[in-house]
Amino acid sequence: MNNLSIEFYEGLPFDYEDFLIEKYKSFITNCRYISVYFPNEKHKYALAKTDGQITDIFVFGVDEDTCNCYNSLVDIASDVVDEFTKSVFEKFPTINRIKFSASYRKYDLAKSFLLSTANDYILDLPDSLDDYYLKLGTATRRHLKNYRARLLRDFPNAQFVVKQKNEIDESVINKIVQLSYSRMKSKGIIPGKTQKDVIDFYNFSQHYGLVTYIEVDGEIIAGSISYILSDHFFFFMIAHENKFSKYNPGQICIVNAIQTAIEMKLKTFHFLWGDNDYKMRFMAMPTPLTTYVFCRSYSLDFIMSKVKASLSIFLLNVRQSKLAKPLRDAIKNFRKKNL
Repeated sequence: MNNLSIEFYEGLPFDYEDFLIEKYKSFITNCRYISVYFPNEKHKYALAKTDGQITDIFVFGVDEDTCNCYNSLVDIASDVVDEFTKSVFEKFPTINRIKFSASYRKYDLAKSFLLSTANDYILDLPDSLDDYYLKLGTATRRHLKNYRARLLRDFPNAQFVVKQKNEIDESVINKIVQLSYSRMKSKGIIPGKTQKDVIDFYNFSQHYGLVTYIEVDGEIIAGSISYILSDHFFFFMIAHENKFSKYNPGQICIVNAIQTAIEMKLKTFHFLWGDNDYKMRFMAMPTPLTTYVFCRSYSLDFIMSKVKASLSIFLLNVRQSKLAKPLRDAIKNFRKKNL
């Protein structure tokens, strides 16, 4: 085994921002994201070196007795993660657990347990939009082209807009988020975001953001918020005005985003978590994500937390099963009437 070592430092590793982006190609695992979304935690980072060469960088925050690792949407070797967790417990005696979220790798390490699972739906981008259309099912391909044609037939002045980084206005971010809130409420889903999220989305978009939206008579009727890092495209939010639903403008925005990603010669298009049928129709494939907790010892708290996590995963699988669909629909209908 090569000589693997872990070195700890205070703050965020802005000097290694390019390394983080090229190594992990994740819209979460970078200093700009962490500084925007986790401003109040005590930031630290660790350099993992093999024979003196940096192979991985762990960025994390400390909240009381918990270490929250910000390396998400990444795939880091088990032996490196194992060495990192052991080093954290040795270096910081007050830390009792380490949370490692949304990893593309499964870990079977001592004193750890699986907290939750999800899927990132990933589309491998072809060389051209025509090639992409050929990959789609016949019905999907026909519908997507008809949506745009019908919208332009009824609203010939419709504008399809793409803006990136500092071209993006906060008012556009705010409008897309508000459309998203309205869509969720119409489906009986309680929105979980606040006005602060709008500010966070805007601030981060100034560095890595891209928005696509459709304007009719100067009003945004649909839009998406995405982030681009290295050669990866992360499709973060999509929403549209309910009264335009028959034109499926949200799906038109998705096509516009995919076309933009193809024209930029990017490699992958991440639809991110959330199991929705439309992601499969757009030819994105589910890639498992796992969230683990690593504990200092086999304590009673470890055993109780592991049992609780296992039960939570089981209940989630039950709730998401086909058998539970009538109950889910009933809850949504109740919320629609009461929101």
